[in-house]
Order: sequence, then structure tokens, then C-alpha cells
Amino acid sequence: MTAELVEPVGVGYPVLEARGVTMIFGGLTALNDVSLTLHHGQIFGLIGPNGAGKTTFFNCLTGLYTPTRGEVVLHGVPLTGDPAAVTIAGIARTFQNIRLFPNMTVLENVLVGRHCRMRQGPIASLLHGPVFRRVEREARERSRELLAFVGLSKMEGEVARNLPYGDQRRLEIARALATDPKVLLLDEPTAGMNPQETDATRHLIFQIRDTGVAAVVIEHDTKFIFGLCDQVAVLVQGELLVEGTPETVRDDPRVIEAYLGKPREEVEAEVRAAAAEHGREDG
Repeated sequence: MTAELVEPVGVGYPVLEARGVTMIFGGLTALNDVSLTLHHGQIFGLIGPNGAGKTTFFNCLTGLYTPTRGEVVLHGVPLTGDPAAVTIAGIARTFQNIRLFPNMTVLENVLVGRHCRMRQGPIASLLHGPVFRRVEREARERSRELLAFVGLSKMEGEVARNLPYGDQRRLEIARALATDPKVLLLDEPTAGMNPQETDATRHLIFQIRDTGVAAVVIEHDTKFIFGLCDQVAVLVQGELLVEGTPETVRDDPRVIEAYLGKPREEVEAEVRAAAAEHGREDG
């Protein structure tokens, strides 16, 4: 991925596959036989009520949990239950609760994410020789590119804890992008945001998609999800209830009853508003 935008890649080949993922904690089944496929160029939405298993599913995708049954496959290769190895393989994530290094600067936070792509031997690191200096310089250049990409260039020297809430969210995304992911997992990226910040985040996710990074987004804001995603899946009590296009999902009476908890007319109004806004943007 580069910081420059390219033409939209379109939905293509499978990138990430969850095959029959089941996660059992003691006697509690948090996920039961969940299978999803994310394609290149796709933004995939994952919705469901609190306690449905969405974050547990993310934890299985990123190696924080090893599924009791099933497997996670990236570009045809099964992943191990090792978060560092999963990151190097090409999956990055953000968290529902922001997890920045609050006393480090904005630039330093992104450099932490970049560390997994820095190739230098122990001798070069110890002696701070030409190889070390080159790798460090390239890491800083890449980190600054990403800060520009998310709109935080002017804040690189600011301590992370001093950033406004929305900027902290963007910084966490920049740090995830610093790992050069093939897949980006976003856990409630607009939680706590005002409408302007939410709209800016939607634009940013589109820009990320246009650079060739596929994305999976957990979000409770159905208007946001239906106006953003190519495909949406609904988890209820750890099971996949329905998967399809945003139109298919919001029209399914099981979804309206089990998750949305609001009249069909209200849901349809949200989708029409999102579609109209997206149409104006395209025009």
C-alpha cells in the first residue's frame, strides 16, 4: 500500500477466509461454526447485538484466540494462533477501546506499528551503522506518509493523549496501516464520534479500500454500515444469522427482529438517506 490514492480495485479474489470458526470458553459457546469470506477490494460489515461474538471473532482472526474448531486462512495459507505472526502475514486491527501509547508522540505511535516491517540484524542495531540509519530513515518516511494519509501530518510531535478523540481514532488506524496489511479489521471505528467525524471516517475507509486493502468493519451504526459496505453479515448469539448485500440484510425480517429492533420503515429510511448521500458524492 502507498499513501497515494489509486483507482478503485473492485471486488476480486478471496483474501481472508474464516472456515467453520467455533470458540468455546468452558461451557460457553461464544462462536458456533462461523464462516465468512473477504474478497480483495471489499469492505465487509459485521453487525449484531452486544454479546453476539463480534469482537471474539476478530480475536480469532488476529490470533489472540485459537479457535476451538475451524481455521482462519489468509491468501490460502492457514494462520497460527500467534498475533505477531498474523500481523506479519498481513492482518492489522484497531480496537473498540482505543489502545494508543498515550505518552508517546503521534509519530512514535506509528513507528511502533512499523517495527514489524523493519529488517535489520542485531549487529546493525547495536552499532547504529549505515544499515540501521537507513532502515530508521525509511521507517520515519513511511510513518509520515501515513500520517499525511489520515490527515495528521501537523500533529506528529504531539503527545498522543493530547489529541482530540477523533484524531486518536485516526492515529490508531495509521498505526495499523504501518504494518502494511492486506486486511484491516476495524472494531467500532466511529464509536463516540460526532456526525462530522463519522463522515470523515467513512471517507478514510473508502480511501484505504482504494489503495488495495480489504476491510472488515464492526459497527453498531446501521446507517454507517449500510452506506459503507459491499457485504454485511449479522451475528446473533455467536451464530451467523444472515449474510448478503446491505439491501438483503436490512430487508431480512430476522435481522430487523433480532438486531435492529426498529420498524422496517425506519431502517429503509436510513438506507435511502445513506444511498442518496453516496450518490451525491459520486456525482
